[in-house]
Amino acid sequence: RPPADLAFSFDANKQQRQLIAELENKNRETRQDIQRLRLEPEQASQPTPEKAQQNPTLLAELRLLR
Repeated sequence: RPPADLAFSFDANKQQRQLIAELENKNRETRQDIQRLRLEPEQASQPTPEKAQQNPTLLAELRLLR
């Protein structure tokens, strides 16, 4: 191959590797977002002590359920 072809091939490979790395990072971020979104409903449905203390009606209902 002529040297120009090798340089072009090397540059194309480098660009492909960079694109793959960027896509892998974006994929990792997307998977983390999905995991966070899956956990939000679970966390929202579990009353925290702070929420219970701020909402006496909720605290009374919880006591009745016991």
